[in-house]
Amino acid sequence: MNEYTQIAENGVASPVGCNPAVPRANHRLAAYNTLLNFSISSRQHGQKSELFQDAGLTAMQITGAEIGYLYYRQRADAASVRLGESVYYRLDQTFTNGCEESQQKHLEPLPPSTIEILATQQGITAQAENRHLAVPIHRDGKMMALLELVHSDSNHFDETDIDLLNHLVRQVDAALQNEYVITARTAQVELAQYLSAELDLAVLLNKIATSAAKIANAQASSILLIQPQSDTMRFASVYGLSDADREMLRQLVVPLHGSMAGSVAVTGEPLLSNDVAVDPRFYSGVSNTVEMKTRSLLAVPMVAGDEAIGALEVINQRYDDGFNDADAGILTLFASQAAIAIQNARLLAERQASLTELTKLEQRKSQFIALASHELRTPLNLISGYAMLLRSSLPDCNVSPEHEVMDFLSQIDQATVQLTEMVNNITSLYNLETGRTQLLLERKDVLEIVHAVAEKHEEWARKKGIQFCFHLPDHPLYVTCDPIEVNRILTNLVNNAVKFTPEGGQITISAENAPASVASRQPLPDSLSKVLLSVSDTGPGIDLAQLESVFERFSQIGSHLNRVQGGIGLGLPLAKGLVEKHGGQLWVETNSGTGATFCFTLPAAKQLSVSG
Repeated sequence: MNEYTQIAENGVASPVGCNPAVPRANHRLAAYNTLLNFSISSRQHGQKSELFQDAGLTAMQITGAEIGYLYYRQRADAASVRLGESVYYRLDQTFTNGCEESQQKHLEPLPPSTIEILATQQGITAQAENRHLAVPIHRDGKMMALLELVHSDSNHFDETDIDLLNHLVRQVDAALQNEYVITARTAQVELAQYLSAELDLAVLLNKIATSAAKIANAQASSILLIQPQSDTMRFASVYGLSDADREMLRQLVVPLHGSMAGSVAVTGEPLLSNDVAVDPRFYSGVSNTVEMKTRSLLAVPMVAGDEAIGALEVINQRYDDGFNDADAGILTLFASQAAIAIQNARLLAERQASLTELTKLEQRKSQFIALASHELRTPLNLISGYAMLLRSSLPDCNVSPEHEVMDFLSQIDQATVQLTEMVNNITSLYNLETGRTQLLLERKDVLEIVHAVAEKHEEWARKKGIQFCFHLPDHPLYVTCDPIEVNRILTNLVNNAVKFTPEGGQITISAENAPASVASRQPLPDSLSKVLLSVSDTGPGIDLAQLESVFERFSQIGSHLNRVQGGIGLGLPLAKGLVEKHGGQLWVETNSGTGATFCFTLPAAKQLSVSG
């Protein structure tokens, strides 16, 4: 039992029921003070049970009732078919005003059958010659609890008590409505966090369905999404049902036309039915599939932008009052936010799937390239070997060096070298992109590499009438590099220059310590100096629109030229990757029609100290 006392106007506590001589005016003033205190404290309750208990104690205080009984409305049973079948009220709290006389009278509550009838009334109802008051506690018209106040035979309730209780009921209604709105807004905030944090579509759908049921105080909820290029909907997520029922619903196809969810998705307007058994819009195929019977249903559209993607349903209001317009309004806002989250997650899933597929294709392509380049080496080695054997055998056959067969062998040698270089590029790029390339760094005079590469291309350039020019210092230019890979970088650049420079043209190879304006391009520490190398030609140049793609794999610059000159577009990407592997940078400077200059930097080697 709970004892509660009234604070009188002078601040002295005295039991209300034991002091019938308190003037009515003072009693009413004290009651309003109590109501004011309740109004302040009602905002601090975290749970409805605490609010109901505080309301019961306040009702005892302001009316002077000797006994009070608080009945909680129980939630509806999932097996119920019609509204109200499984609703009943449970006596959960009993209050007294602390008078020994009242405790001895053992005032009994009204019979349960009478309570069930009184709970259907919207207003306060007096019983037993005004010695019993039934006070319904609502939230926006929904019955949430019932408070029964009792006087002994010598007392009764009057209009003043009823007026005071009406004030109390309105305050409780407002507090419950605030709690309902806060719950809904909290669910929306949580969903907003999922927008940026949750990338898994299935987890997001489950969160939305769970939050929807919580907002609407429903037994179950579901999300139905429109199937692409179809007049059907499928259950994407279900909350509140057994695993077997959820799996069964996932296999069910709901028509877009002829169902409440479909109508909501098509029209964009919410639909509310608090007795689906007599509602022709209800698609009974769903309810007949699962154990829980649908009694009341609220469906709201899910729209992302201007596109309807489905419907959000909540099923069976837990206290079986049915849903109302307030539920529809809040759930519609929630569904709009949820639709955007779903659409974003879908787009992300599609992009991830596309990226995964592209990654697989890229891996297969790289594997094919590596395998093909490996398999090509055997026939190339045979061709090169037999060409050398034929060349060495020709003097024994009395074939003069001027015979045309020697020219044929030279062409075989040249083609074999080019093809071998192409295979080497393929293998090197594959190793570079898969992280297998390991640089063997040493201090090397880069001018030695420049002359070696130029000598390798000298015969080809001579036949095309192309002249090599060199702008090189007259002293060694040391860099820290892998000589074999730097040779490959220069070979690719010079090879392209010879390929695209017309007959009678000129190729210029330069090397110098990088000036400050160039060195600033580098992501290297300022303490490290750089060496700048460049290869310039007098060919057709590169169109400005193609500059961004010039270093992409398989990129074909001036496709009409590549058909004549050959090449598969791996030389420049490989050169760029190897330069960057060294910590340098490769770029191109060009004007269409006046040639191109490819520049790259390498870290300069530290000067060796010489001791006397």
